[in-house]
Amino acid sequence: MIRRNDSTPATDSNVFSALRSLSMFLRKDKTDFTNYLLRLLGGLEVGEAIDSLIAGKGIIADDKGRIQADRMELRSSLTVLRLIINEIQAMAGDFSFSDCGTIEKVELLDDGTYRLTMEKRTDTDWTTLEENDVLYSIVNSLLVGGTDYYTSWFRPVSKNRNDNTLTVVLYPDSEVPGGKNYPPVAGYNVTRRGNAMVPDTGEAPNERAQSWLLSSREGRIMFLQNVFKPILEDYNYALTLGRFPNVKMIEKLPIGPTDVGVMSKIGVFEKIYEADWNGTIIPKKVDRGEWSLATAQGDEPYRFVDYETLLENQKVITTLEQHTVYHYGCKWGCIVDKTTEEPQWNSAGWVLLEGDKNYHLDFTSTAGWQFFKNGVNTDIAAVVSYGNRDITNVLMATTGVEVEWLRDTGNIPADNSWTPAYVDGQKHVIRLTSSDMGSEWGLSVRTVKFICRVFIPVGEDIETVENYVGFKI
Repeated sequence: MIRRNDSTPATDSNVFSALRSLSMFLRKDKTDFTNYLLRLLGGLEVGEAIDSLIAGKGIIADDKGRIQADRMELRSSLTVLRLIINEIQAMAGDFSFSDCGTIEKVELLDDGTYRLTMEKRTDTDWTTLEENDVLYSIVNSLLVGGTDYYTSWFRPVSKNRNDNTLTVVLYPDSEVPGGKNYPPVAGYNVTRRGNAMVPDTGEAPNERAQSWLLSSREGRIMFLQNVFKPILEDYNYALTLGRFPNVKMIEKLPIGPTDVGVMSKIGVFEKIYEADWNGTIIPKKVDRGEWSLATAQGDEPYRFVDYETLLENQKVITTLEQHTVYHYGCKWGCIVDKTTEEPQWNSAGWVLLEGDKNYHLDFTSTAGWQFFKNGVNTDIAAVVSYGNRDITNVLMATTGVEVEWLRDTGNIPADNSWTPAYVDGQKHVIRLTSSDMGSEWGLSVRTVKFICRVFIPVGEDIETVENYVGFKI
């Protein structure tokens, strides 16, 4: 018989006493424990166990290393190599992308500062928070049955790396958002929003004075720069995505408190599309300055970009981008992608956007405009301009352009029989002599008019420009 505290080895020829058996084996009829390693090689089930991630119950630990349960509470930390979770993740409050830690213990020192012992998740987990960091911790009273939330703002004045502690001073009420500050509390997270050290002129920016913040309460994602104190200034908002902050630049714009968008100091984009809620696309105008043939033929030509799509069984062409240029004081818009044509009145690749879009007709005279009765001898030329530019020569060489000359002396039959004398076959240039003035000029007729009309084909339409030159005696 092998009794308690007996070192006799067990064989087929001896047995354990009842007391020795109770000290070595776990009981099944009452609560028991063991101080020794317990191996359950086939697995473990606690309670009524049903193996299912959705409809299961109880606790299951199988021999493959899988554990299934309804809820797991960890008082310290969770360390995993891979985390597989539900596809939907939700967050309440704020999410700070910055240095952070958890306060393990808070001690109020005699000088009014607080010593914070920071939690170590591993033996080599030393806090990354540093002296002069602008720190804050959001505290709630849920553990004592309350519903209050408040924020504690403080700044480390010293750091003990060996003890993993920070000695911090609270910011005054006047220097924190809301006008009221609170002391830090053990068990809560703390994070860095900025750093109180302002760089001197010429020094590099303080990298610890910046942080990312995703706030579901404020409804925006923010990148904050040059944060040297708890209360943010307008210049701290380097980038916001979502609801706009209350800054002076936004106050001067037609933007409401619920409007969302992007606010940034600098924006660099490859492509920007602008549209209204009706689906109307507003083409982007790109100013290319003065028109240049070298540019048109170069590696960066003038563009007219459109996009073709199929909507409701019909093709829809949307203009996305149009380059504009200035030429002879007028602004032109490209309407043929990569055109090398010069912007002018009959260009297929350009349309006049700004400038006088009307045709104008004026005259020149080789002998001036003052003549004696029998001393008229001059060549009158019609000059047509469009968009601040003389287009006469190009126009007269264009197929379909017609020129008509009429005379008005008051003698209708004589005027109807008058025919102009063209100079060198040019239909816009006529020679006038005293005989063209009519037989009564200087007697009963004191004024003679010569009317010119130019008919210009523009697409399927005809543009008509008209003017006259008069002679008095």
